[in-house]
Amino acid sequence: MYFQHKSLLAALVLAFGAQQSAFAQKPLPTESVDIVKDFDARLLESNKVIVTPTLPLLDTTTKRQVYVVPPRPLAVTYDAPKLRPIGLKTVKEETPYNGYAKVGGGVPAAFYGEAGYYLRSSDKFDGKVWFKRHNQSADRNLENQKFFTNDALVTGNIYLPKELAVEAKVGYSYDRVHYYGYNHADTAFSSERTRQDFKITDVGARLYNSERTSGDINFSLAPSVYVLHDNYSNRETGLNVNLTASKWFAEKHPLRLTIRTDVTNFNDTAKQTLNNIYLQPSFTYHADFIKFKVGGNFASNRDVFSIFPDVEVTLRVFGDGAQIFGGISGDLRKNTYRSMSEYNPFINIRESKLGNTRFDTYFAGLKGDLGWLTYSGQASYNKAANLALYQTQFSESTITKFRTVYDTARITNVQGTIKVVPFAALTLSGTISQNLTFELNNELHSWGLPNTEGDFSALYSILEGKANLRASAHIADGIWFRDAENRAREGGVLFDLSAGGSYYFTKNIGAFLELNNILNNRRERWYQYPTFGTNFLAGITARF
Repeated sequence: MYFQHKSLLAALVLAFGAQQSAFAQKPLPTESVDIVKDFDARLLESNKVIVTPTLPLLDTTTKRQVYVVPPRPLAVTYDAPKLRPIGLKTVKEETPYNGYAKVGGGVPAAFYGEAGYYLRSSDKFDGKVWFKRHNQSADRNLENQKFFTNDALVTGNIYLPKELAVEAKVGYSYDRVHYYGYNHADTAFSSERTRQDFKITDVGARLYNSERTSGDINFSLAPSVYVLHDNYSNRETGLNVNLTASKWFAEKHPLRLTIRTDVTNFNDTAKQTLNNIYLQPSFTYHADFIKFKVGGNFASNRDVFSIFPDVEVTLRVFGDGAQIFGGISGDLRKNTYRSMSEYNPFINIRESKLGNTRFDTYFAGLKGDLGWLTYSGQASYNKAANLALYQTQFSESTITKFRTVYDTARITNVQGTIKVVPFAALTLSGTISQNLTFELNNELHSWGLPNTEGDFSALYSILEGKANLRASAHIADGIWFRDAENRAREGGVLFDLSAGGSYYFTKNIGAFLELNNILNNRRERWYQYPTFGTNFLAGITARF
């Protein structure tokens, strides 16, 4: 049976092989095949050879190795990485503009023009050129109620070797006002009769270190001079030389010394001089929770020597968010023709005198910066010896002017400032000052000085900065004065509400609109000199 199976298997193998060969070869003649013996392939018995691996012998000999290190690494250049917070979208980079211009007109008859340009040459020079012209006239409604101002400024910095720099400045202003404070129903004056011109030339320079020196010392030497002329042949010159040096310890504790000479000469029918010399040393210590400043202000005028303390302590209660501060300070402030005419342009300087006011101040308050909120509030007690007040002065021509009178005052004041940024596009800010008491030795009232003043504003930016909206409010209480019958009277209060905005049509050209004194408040800041009523200004702006 076994044989039969094997024969059958051999026959099937031969048949399959013949079938495969039939596809590759020509047909063979049919013949019979005899099976003589079955093929039986077997492997012979063999012995397994076992091979055991062995490690080579260790080389324990010591050899001297020589390494060649190149003197410097190969130079590899690559772009600096750009870092940005994960998940924060990139902000489009703002285009820098060096030039600015603004031109417009308004009602009542008004013109406004302003232009400026910033110059820079590598790290060797920078400077700017600026000019402004503003004139307005309500002469049709109130005779001679008009003015104009012209201001020009050229400044530049030259950066020298060895961390030195030189700054130069030339400025010029030409302002005109008119004395329109008179009874318009009974009297008329020409423009030439009532005009007053103020022409001021400013020239200054400064030598300073543009970077902190190796010895952690900063210094500045700044001389300046001005010349003032008016329409009545009055002339005033001022020379100021300011030398300041600071030495830093541990990069955060400055020791400062300032020496300042302030010389003023005034000439009309008589000559007046007012010369002050100041020596102001101070040292400020900074720590994590406290800042302490101690110093003095030593002032001399006509061989009269005054000593003022300069002490201030600040405690950080809650980091920058809440800081308590307090201190004592003092100063000798000059009342010159320039300073008095800037405060009251209707002053009659020939009936006034130049003089120093001595201020002694004690103050304490709270301030802080929370990022979205910045605030400061303080209460103070001030003693002002020889304080300049502005009293009415009536001439034979019946035009109202003002003269200075001096008195000693004790003033208790509270004031505060606040700035809120609830979100990036909106900024709210305000400041207010209130005299709680104002006591004088001789005078009945604080002639010409307000007890309450406040300024509030809002700025809202829209359309990705292409447009913004503004609003502001100015408040002040009534001003005390004496009328033509020598009676003490108090003027009306001020509430000036203004609004405006601007919009850039293109990348460089835009337009602006300003609505001023919307409530038409005609308060007399100075007796018989009402302010402009409702007025507006509109025009175009350019940046380049």
